Amino acid sequence: MQSFPYKGQLKTWKDDRGFGFIKPDDGSKEVFLHISVLKGASRRPIIGDTIFYEKTTEANGKIRASKASIKGVINQPTVSNQRSRNSSQVSNQQSMGKRINGNNPAMQKIIPIIFLIGLGISSIASVTNFVRGCNIKGNISVNTGSKLYHLPNMEDYATTNIDVSKGEKWFCTESEAIASGWSKAPR
Repeated sequence: MQSFPYKGQLKTWKDDRGFGFIKPDDGSKEVFLHISVLKGASRRPIIGDTIFYEKTTEANGKIRASKASIKGVINQPTVSNQRSRNSSQVSNQQSMGKRINGNNPAMQKIIPIIFLIGLGISSIASVTNFVRGCNIKGNISVNTGSKLYHLPNMEDYATTNIDVSKGEKWFCTESEAIASGWSKAPR
């Protein structure tokens, strides 16, 4: 796991443009954050997220995050397309056949899906929305039929399952959930 020398809170975020600003914990000047430096993040950042980062000063004196991570957000494994230069090593790996471990490309694709199912994401459409950064769960109460949305920082978020076949949905923003007739779940 990589360690980052700086930490701060995301104060502004323009999701449509893929950038925002971090307010450093040490009280220094705000740091520019671009979505491209959040490599492998399983969701897009939201205002209030704690961001760990390295910083770079540009020629014009502006400070920007050069590498970053969102606190509590699991990074998706990246699949390398590099081939080994040692042909005997490649042939040895190929001769092992169907391995079930982290070096198996099929497992590298399925492990994140298993993780998402464990979070209560029960359909391909839901997985697609979650990966896009739409992490607000729109759940219909079994007891009352109320349409309630749950934010990632809420107590019951991890145990709330979304079943799109029952009309439940994923939302990208609170305003989208509210405009669709959903109410914020009680804390």
